[in-house]
Amino acid sequence: MIIDGRNKFLGVDVDSLSDKIMDIIDCDQGSDEWFEARMGIPSASNFSRICTTTGKWSAQADAYINELAAEVITGQRSSNGFTSEAMQRGTDLEPQARSNFEFMHDCDVYEIGFCINNAIGAGCSPDGLIGTDAGLEIKCPMGHNHLAYLRGGVLPTKYIQQVQGSLLVTERDVWHFYSYHPDFGEQLMVTVNRDEKFIGLLKDHLERATDNIGEYIAKFKKGERYVIK
Repeated sequence: MIIDGRNKFLGVDVDSLSDKIMDIIDCDQGSDEWFEARMGIPSASNFSRICTTTGKWSAQADAYINELAAEVITGQRSSNGFTSEAMQRGTDLEPQARSNFEFMHDCDVYEIGFCINNAIGAGCSPDGLIGTDAGLEIKCPMGHNHLAYLRGGVLPTKYIQQVQGSLLVTERDVWHFYSYHPDFGEQLMVTVNRDEKFIGLLKDHLERATDNIGEYIAKFKKGERYVIK
């Protein structure tokens, strides 16, 4: 299943997998299996390294492409597993935030590990899927950031690529951004619709990125030559 998600740049014929456009990797986010599933694949949390908020090619794109290609070439993930205090806080509070969201909005949130869209060779790790057309991105920021999000009342700019990218990968219609802080009396929920113009630009940049990743793997992987379709 994981290999299917890399078919675009490992030389697998995409047409032979036409009955399986989407792969769902059922694992715990942050686990070894999750890290393995993401190796070599552009993921929504890093789409800002490929595309800017205005839809331009990011200055960070080449470095990110090198990281992803090197993961496949070496078989070693680029992340060292470092977890900051803020990251750990988000991990610890996410189940509480998800339960709060379900209660406040009277819905069931389905958890998955990693979703790969084989048609574009990219993936995302949703904090939840809701019904057949919605997804959820949870943030559990420090108090000053949560307050800033509440005062803004909109999707924070730095998460545009992640949210629109998740809509692109999952092919869903809406994504809920939920900022949660247990010590505040109010949480922020912003419903984001698909921005087809931005998604089109992002998709073009992802195609360029995955083409480059495939080219570097084919050229530099030791002892093997991959045919780029």
